[in-house]
Amino acid sequence: MKRLILFGLDFAAFFTILFVTVSVRRLEIDGWTYFNNCKIFLFVFFLTSFVLWLFSFYDFKALRKRTISYKTLAIAWTACVLLSSSFFYFLSGYGLPLLTPKAILVAVLTLYFAYIYWVRRSYFNLNFVKVNLLLFGESKTLDELRRECKISRGFTVCEGGLVPQADTKYPYKNLDWVVFSSKLFKEHPQAWPVIVEKFIARGVYVDTDFNVYERLFRRVSRESIGDEMWLLRGIGARREDAMYNMLKRCMDFAAAVCLLPFCAVAGVFIYGMIKLIDKEEPLFTQKRTGLLGKTITLYKFRTIKSKGQESDKEQITRTGKYWRRFRLDEIPQLINVLKGDISLVGPRPIWTSEFEFLNQHIPNHAVRSVVKPGITGWAQLNFKAPITYVNFRHKTPEAFEPNAFDGAFTRFSYDVWYIQNRSFLLDLEIIIKTGIRMFIKDSHVA
Repeated sequence: MKRLILFGLDFAAFFTILFVTVSVRRLEIDGWTYFNNCKIFLFVFFLTSFVLWLFSFYDFKALRKRTISYKTLAIAWTACVLLSSSFFYFLSGYGLPLLTPKAILVAVLTLYFAYIYWVRRSYFNLNFVKVNLLLFGESKTLDELRRECKISRGFTVCEGGLVPQADTKYPYKNLDWVVFSSKLFKEHPQAWPVIVEKFIARGVYVDTDFNVYERLFRRVSRESIGDEMWLLRGIGARREDAMYNMLKRCMDFAAAVCLLPFCAVAGVFIYGMIKLIDKEEPLFTQKRTGLLGKTITLYKFRTIKSKGQESDKEQITRTGKYWRRFRLDEIPQLINVLKGDISLVGPRPIWTSEFEFLNQHIPNHAVRSVVKPGITGWAQLNFKAPITYVNFRHKTPEAFEPNAFDGAFTRFSYDVWYIQNRSFLLDLEIIIKTGIRMFIKDSHVA
C-alpha cells in the first residue's frame, strides 16, 4: 500500500513538473499543448518508474538501510534519458507528430530526479511513515531486530518488558506492531489473557519475533534457522506448485537459448584472454551440490590459478578479477541450465565438501538443497559473497573465531526466505535486478 501511495505521489509530481516546464517554455499556459505532451510523456513516466524500481527507489528496506547516492541517481537518470530519447527517435522515424518533448525531456527528467532524491532522502524523517514496534520478551531474534532497526531508518522501538502487565497503559495510538518472543508463552503461559485484553481485543497487530523479522527484512533470523518446527511450518507446509515449476523450467530453457548466441561471442573473447594472458586452461569444472544433495558438475571460466584452486591461499589470475567483477566467469553455466542441473534463480550451488562441512556447523543447513540451485538468487542480490568455507575443513573447532560462520548464516537466512516465498514473479524480479547487481561491488552491499 505504501509503495502504491508513493507511486501516486510520483505520478502527480512528474506531470506537475511537465506542466510547469511546458508553460515556462511557451511562456503561456496552453492546455492543448500540455495534453498532447502528456500522451507522449506517459510512456516516459512508466519507463522512468521501471528504472527507479530497478535501482531500488521503491524498495523501503533499501531506502531504510542506506542513503541515496549521487552515483546511483546519476546512472538511473542517464538510463532514463537514453531510453526515452530512443523512444522519441523511434516515433519520429515513423512520422508521428512530436510537439516539444525532445526539447523539454532533459529538463523534465532533471527536475523529476531532483524531486525523487529529495523525497527519498526525507521520507523516513517523517514520523507518520515510521513503523512503531513494541517488544516483549527476550530472545536472540529480538536482539537482532533491535540492532537492525537501529541501523535502519523508519523504525521506532519501544520496550514492553518481559511480559505485558494488566495495570500498564500502552501507546495504542501510534502502535503498528506488538512483537513477542517465540518462547514467551512457553515461559509465561499466564500472559495470554493479558495479551488478548490489551492488544488483540483492541485490534492491534501482534506477531512473533521470527515472523516480524522475516517480513521486515525479507530474510530469516539466525535463531529461527535452528527451530525445526518453524522451518517445517514455513517450508514443509508449502504445496508444490506444478504450474510454477513448469513456468520456471520454460523460462530457464528459453532464457538460456536466447542468451547463448550473445554469450558465445563474449565467451570466445574470455577464453582467448585466459589462454594468452593467464596461461591457464580457460574452462574447468567443479563438483557442486544440487537438488536434494545430488552432486552436479558445474562449468566455469578459470579465475583462480590451477595450483591453488583448493588451497588455503587462492590466487586470482591476472584477468580473473575482471571476470569475477562482472560475473562473466559464470557464462558457461548456461550449459548447466540447459541440462537442468541448475536454474537461473535459486540458492547458489556450493562445493560438495563445503556443503557437507557447513551442515555440521549450521543448524538445518541441508534445507537449502530442497530446491534447485541457481546462477543468481535472493542471497546473491542482497548479500556479498561470503568467504569460501571449504578452506576451514582442516581446522579444529577450537581454531574457529567466534564469528567465523556469520557470512554463511546470513547467506543461508536469505536462501531460506527465498525457499519459503519463491514464486514466478519473485524469480522475475531477481533476474531483472541481477543486471544492476553486476555493477555493484560486494563492498557496497551489506
